[in-house]
Amino acid sequence: FFKNLSAEAVTPLNVVHEEIYESSSKRPKTTSKVWDIFEKLPAQQGDSKAICKLCRRIYTAKTTSGTSHLRRHIEACVKRGNHEVDQRSIEACFKPVKRNANRLTLSHDTLIAATTSLKNYKLDVDEIHRAIAMMIIVDEQPFSVVEDAGFRRLLSAACPEFPVLSRSSIKRDIISIYVKERENIRELLATCPGRICLTSSTWKSDSDDHFNCVTTHFIDHEWRLQKRILRFKLMPPPYDSLSVADEIALCMVQWNIEHKVFSVTLENLSSDDCVADMLRSRLAAKKYLPCKGVFFHVNCFFRILNSIVQAGLNLVVDIIAKLRLGIKYVQQSPHRKKNFYIIAKTLNLDTQRKLCLDTPARWNSTYNMVEVAFCYKNAFVYLAEQDKNFLHKLSEDEWEKMSVLYKFLKVFYEVTCVFFRNRQPTSNLYFKAAWKVHSRLFDMVRGPENFMTRMVREMHSKLNQYWSAYNLILSCAAILDPRYKIKFVEYCYTKLYGSGAQKYVSVSVNTLYGLFDEYMQNSARPSQTTLLSTAASKISNDKDNNDGFEDYETFQSARFRTQVEKSQLDLYLEEPSHDLNSEIDVLEYWTLCSLRYPELSKMARDVLTIPVSTIASDSAFDISPQVISTDRSSLKPKMLQSLVCLQDWMLASDRTRGLGSMESNPEDDSSSSSDGDDDY
Repeated sequence: FFKNLSAEAVTPLNVVHEEIYESSSKRPKTTSKVWDIFEKLPAQQGDSKAICKLCRRIYTAKTTSGTSHLRRHIEACVKRGNHEVDQRSIEACFKPVKRNANRLTLSHDTLIAATTSLKNYKLDVDEIHRAIAMMIIVDEQPFSVVEDAGFRRLLSAACPEFPVLSRSSIKRDIISIYVKERENIRELLATCPGRICLTSSTWKSDSDDHFNCVTTHFIDHEWRLQKRILRFKLMPPPYDSLSVADEIALCMVQWNIEHKVFSVTLENLSSDDCVADMLRSRLAAKKYLPCKGVFFHVNCFFRILNSIVQAGLNLVVDIIAKLRLGIKYVQQSPHRKKNFYIIAKTLNLDTQRKLCLDTPARWNSTYNMVEVAFCYKNAFVYLAEQDKNFLHKLSEDEWEKMSVLYKFLKVFYEVTCVFFRNRQPTSNLYFKAAWKVHSRLFDMVRGPENFMTRMVREMHSKLNQYWSAYNLILSCAAILDPRYKIKFVEYCYTKLYGSGAQKYVSVSVNTLYGLFDEYMQNSARPSQTTLLSTAASKISNDKDNNDGFEDYETFQSARFRTQVEKSQLDLYLEEPSHDLNSEIDVLEYWTLCSLRYPELSKMARDVLTIPVSTIASDSAFDISPQVISTDRSSLKPKMLQSLVCLQDWMLASDRTRGLGSMESNPEDDSSSSSDGDDDY
């Protein structure tokens, strides 16, 4: 609400005046214009004094002292208070001279403009209303916050003229903002250059109500991957596949995006196949789906990944609980904590990383807790021998089980970290990740028996179903990554299937070429077939005027071009691959290639948009389902959708403008005990 206050008017008030003025020694001292502001006092014992007419301060007025100190006081006096004085008298006191342009200066005119601007400032009530509404939306504050005594005291101190707010007025403001922003999002989707992908996820409330959340994913004109929540609705029982399909279909119709939908990503539920089939048949009947809907349906990768991790943790839940109590025992007493690290140093253990407790709802924190605990295994064993009150000692067999679990979780942790650190992961990253997990489980199934073998076999079967259903989509996206292409996909398939790998590679390549042919056909450029047809028509019309062999050269050149001309996809695949471990922004790569491979880049843009997860990357480690707060779940449907959508839209807008939060660290979820540890 400070937008009416210009930067020129506000900033100078906090800047120290550094202007230099010409000396007034060229004229008699008594004729200086400062005497319009100062008044000489009768001299006492030869000591001349002058008093400021504005603030009544007294300064020396000796003829040998000059008037520079009086001019400096006038500037400070004007800044301190809005004194009623003839501005011409003040302006006449100063005559600025040129100064180093690199140094910050403040002209007297700017000082006067600032004072005038502050006096003429008018309160923008609508802007303040919007700012308060956005605070409630983004920070998930209750509507009643505007009626709290503390908030009203703050608002009264900042803007005394601002009218008193009520929760009813804030609700009206939020609905008004939602309606306006919804039209902006509608325009954004209508003008986005490529296809649109959807995800559907389930949120739950404390009272076990189910909410369906539909999110759109697309790449904008600047080749930035964007996502926006479009629909957030309470699902009345029964929560079945038909109701979910109806919600998604209704969302597509309301937002007028049916003709632009490329894929739908669903949660890894048993009913998802039915949902996908119903939506696919609806869009296929209208001929909206490219490549006969091969790329249309994907299930969430992280749902199955987290379910495997959860199954592994459940096998050693008692051991993890005992380890957690042991760490708490050390941390609860500063004296015990100090002695513990002294013991660790005595045993030549690395004490750079400190003991940490986990947050059970996020399995990466449990992984970090186990990893650090292993560094202090000998210290825990020694502590158990010396401290009779330490009742949480792990046996050697329990330590061995924790070691097996740690090695099991390591590949899952490394894979998930790739996406956790990437706020908007593109689909090319998932093939390598899914292959690593699949390969790790396959090795464990064939490896020596241990307490996890039975669980691993069950989870491998579950992951194998996912891999069989979606490796085609994942491999096509990987081929469009300049680091991978066909050779990397072939390598991964060979590791899994041996001599049978070529069958899978051929299916992926043929599918990609089929999709590319459709993009070429839909291109605005005339195809080679059209050019040949036009030429043939012209020859036919001129048939009577030739000897019957004039079309031979055209026939020969067309056949030659068919043999030597290569498609954009051919040329891309023949280019040397980038280094496998190089850091590449794949969207930036295709931005640069859009002139060289116009149709291929359009296809790559749509395939890379496919979200292979319904979970946000910063929630990739979450084991618990997405939960909406009790306060929000009790709101009316229209208000709830407005709040959820607006929060997502505002945060997405901030990220686009580079105002998002700092990059997350997967180790930040652990509760560290580093306070004071550096002392020992």
